[in-house]
Formats: sequence, C-alpha cells, structure tokens
Amino acid sequence: MAQPASPLRIALLASDDAHHRYLAAELHRRFGLAALVVEPSRCQHQRLWRRKRWIDWAALAYHRWRRTLVGLNAYRRAYFALAPDAPEWPVPPSLTVDWINRDEVVELLEATAPDVTVVICTSILSRRTLAAAGTTVNIHGGFLPWYRGNHCFFFALYDRAFDRIGSTIHFVDSGVDTGDIIAQVTPPLYPDDTAEKLYCRAEKAAIHRLVELLDGLRAGVPLPRTPQPPVGRQYRNRDRNLFHDLRLFLRRKRGQLGIPAAGAPVAGTPAAGAPARVAAGDARRVTGDVTQT
Repeated sequence: MAQPASPLRIALLASDDAHHRYLAAELHRRFGLAALVVEPSRCQHQRLWRRKRWIDWAALAYHRWRRTLVGLNAYRRAYFALAPDAPEWPVPPSLTVDWINRDEVVELLEATAPDVTVVICTSILSRRTLAAAGTTVNIHGGFLPWYRGNHCFFFALYDRAFDRIGSTIHFVDSGVDTGDIIAQVTPPLYPDDTAEKLYCRAEKAAIHRLVELLDGLRAGVPLPRTPQPPVGRQYRNRDRNLFHDLRLFLRRKRGQLGIPAAGAPVAGTPAAGAPARVAAGDARRVTGDVTQT
C-alpha cells in the first residue's frame, strides 16, 4: 500500500505585488504556509535612498512612475486577480519587515524550520538569512543563465532573443540568480506581445509549475537541478532607461520588433551556448534591486 505524502513545511519570502499575493494564495491553498514574510516594494525603494544609492533610487522611481502611467500595474492586478475564496493577504502566520534580512526574519525561519523556502522579488538574502531558510528556491522573471536581475523580459524583447523569453525556477545561492536550475517556463508568443504580457503569462505558469514540483517533493520526488554555465548578463534597474523604452516603442510602431506568430519556429536568435548580450564575466553584483518589467 502506498504511503501517504508527508506534510511539507513551506515558508515564503515575498514583496507585495499582485503575483506575489497569487503565489502566496496558491501555496497556502495547497500546502498551508508555515510562514510568510513580506518586504513591501516601497521599503525596498526607501532603503536605496537611506543607503545613498541615488542613481538606483532614481532609476526605480522612473520605473514605478512608468508602470503607473501606462497602466502596467493595473494590468498585472487584473491578470493575477484572486478567486473569491482565496485566503486573506497577508496569509497568516505572517511578518512584514522593511528589510528581508532583519533579525526577526532569521528568528522566524529558525523557529519554523521550513523544508523549502520560496523567494520572490525581495532584496538579496544575506548569508545568515539564507542559512536559516534552508533549501531555498526562487521564481525568477527571466530565462537563466542569459538574463539575470531585473527587466529580463524587456531586454530579451529588446535583443530579439525570442528563444530566451521565460521564467526560471532555481535554487538560491549566494550569487544573484546563479543557483542551479530546477525548471523553466516559456510562454507562447504573439505578435502584439509586450514585456508585461509575457512576464505575467510566464510567471503564472511558473507558479503553477512550482506547486506541481513541490507536490512531487512531498511525495518523495527530489527537485531536479542543473548547474548554470557561466554565461549571460545581470541587468539592474538603472540599465533600462527612457532611451531603451522609446527605442523599443518605435520598433513596435514601425513593425520592426519581429515577434514570431504563435507556433512559428523562432529564428534569428543567438545560437545555443552564446551569450545573450555580453560575454561571461560582465555581470555585476548588486543588492536591493526590485524586479520590474
């Protein structure tokens, strides 16, 4: 007779965007969250100011303004609208902090002793927080190893790297989006797609894929892992500015973006094994950045 699946203790470290709430609801519905820690995006922004990272603060201010102005926040909220029976936000037991590496976060993780900690869109975890979290996985809005950091869907479109548009579930290590890959989700492409549409489509699919993988783990199936080759680039919020946005906008208006039709073979993208934009070694370590599209 098959043995019943053992309980799986899951902690979630997240920011407060619509898809983070959706992830919390799905994990809580399926497993019951052992702990939830919320690091609001406004706190991440304020921390840049306190640390006198003026350029990074200004870049994030621009992206927050841009997303509100063109309706991207409203689109994301509608795309990740919760069902009427979804658990309340934040899901109890929860803790809201202005920085994900506070002592109380470490203490909560040590007391909870999760089997798996899921991370999405927080500041970079310190070694102490990572040690307390145990096995830690991240849903990254980008196709690893080619696109690490922020704005990965935007830059994949900008590069016309249509075969490198997707979200990655990966183990978290001390680097920035450098841990072993668990699974990747590539969304269908449509000629009128934007970075936001692709991001939402891929992130929702990645959330459900993660739930499936954790279901398997609860039944005794280990999470797969594939090491990342040392290629690709890390993007910061400051790496995308008004120039990039206008250039991509004009390409789209002129019909020069070239997104392939759904089901069409992807052509004209970098060959497998080649870096997406720059050679390996150009990546720069940053902390405190917030994922935007």
